[in-house]
Amino acid sequence: MNKQHQTNMKAFMRSLIVLITVVSACGSNSNSAPLITNVCRGGIHFEGPHWSKTENSLYWVDISKQMVYRLDGETGNITKREIGYGPVTFAITVKDNPRLLVVSARSEVYLLPWDAPTGDGALRLLSAVDLGLPENRCNDGKADAKGRLWFGTMGKEEGSYIDKDQGTLYMMDEYNYVHPETKVRPVSISNGMAWTADNKFMFYIDSPTKNIDVFDFNLNTGAIRNRRTLFSFQANNVTGDPDGMTIDKDGNLWVACNGGAKVIKIDSRAGKLLEQHKMPASQVTSAVWGGHDLSILYVTTSRRGMSPGQLALEPEAGSLFAIENTGTSGLPENQFVFADAARY
Repeated sequence: MNKQHQTNMKAFMRSLIVLITVVSACGSNSNSAPLITNVCRGGIHFEGPHWSKTENSLYWVDISKQMVYRLDGETGNITKREIGYGPVTFAITVKDNPRLLVVSARSEVYLLPWDAPTGDGALRLLSAVDLGLPENRCNDGKADAKGRLWFGTMGKEEGSYIDKDQGTLYMMDEYNYVHPETKVRPVSISNGMAWTADNKFMFYIDSPTKNIDVFDFNLNTGAIRNRRTLFSFQANNVTGDPDGMTIDKDGNLWVACNGGAKVIKIDSRAGKLLEQHKMPASQVTSAVWGGHDLSILYVTTSRRGMSPGQLALEPEAGSLFAIENTGTSGLPENQFVFADAARY
């Protein structure tokens, strides 16, 4: 081999090493650790996140402040509306009606145009439930793939104590909104819900049971049957109580652990604990997938009832967080379907 050929070969090998290094560096990004950032501080009891893919925006609530928040996914701008009519626990967009929401206040369900003048006059009453139980209030709510609203209630709160077995899980659509259908009763703290992509199964949380249950689900009729436990917090030594949850494109559940300072990932087929993601707040309340490609996991937290000493240890409690680089992404959130909602 002559000197010129040796020189060319050395140059080629140096270039190859550089190329391999660059490819390795680029490839390492897909294996990077999840990144948690604080998106919004200053809440008391953030809950109920809902991502609107059509608006590229995130809605969520502060139950204690009786407020609904909106994060513009393009600009990062955050706006809010005070309901001032009782605890607000969910805010879900209405299909084909931009910036129109279905929200809860106390044990009632309303339509709320986001751009309407402030004040209670903007609320349009759809339904009132748990009549005769004045201390009850709504809790978590979600829409299924047919646009029906599933929402639950809970009993009287006194500090950390809840009157057990006083709540109900309801299903409401554009036809039965005056008298929503009772689906599960009794429940104590009706919480997280999710459906598989094929809509054959529905997952449900009644928090004090410390279980995630699964039903066989009929999308056409909305019927649920054959309730059984998919995952037990106690059996798997998971701390905290199951609260809100969401599902990813792979069919795995992401569950907020209230009092456990984490979000856990569960295989929804085998009921197996796959991952635990530590959060900088102990009261983790809910989670939803968002962002333009649904790869950001938005997580709400609370600081309600925490002592000054606890708050000193958890200065970010009561914040909205975003987790990126989880290695997966979510499914589009369903919207509530209500014909002529804009004119209701």
